Amino acid sequence: MTFLERSLELNWPYLLFESIFLIGGIALIIAGHKIRIKSKTTSVVSIIAGIMIVLIVLYVMYSTLVFRLNS
Repeated sequence: MTFLERSLELNWPYLLFESIFLIGGIALIIAGHKIRIKSKTTSVVSIIAGIMIVLIVLYVMYSTLVFRLNS
């Protein structure tokens, strides 16, 4: 069994929970892009918040795969 398969097998509940936040960040980016015409400030805040959430969640998912292998 490779490292990635073993890590996914042990940490899938954490990754599932983190993927919900990843989808939420992507949804914020898409929503910010769609409301760009109506309100510039709201769209910029939404896009920046979405990008920050996506980057943080990707880092947390990476650290989950690498550092939470406890057996």
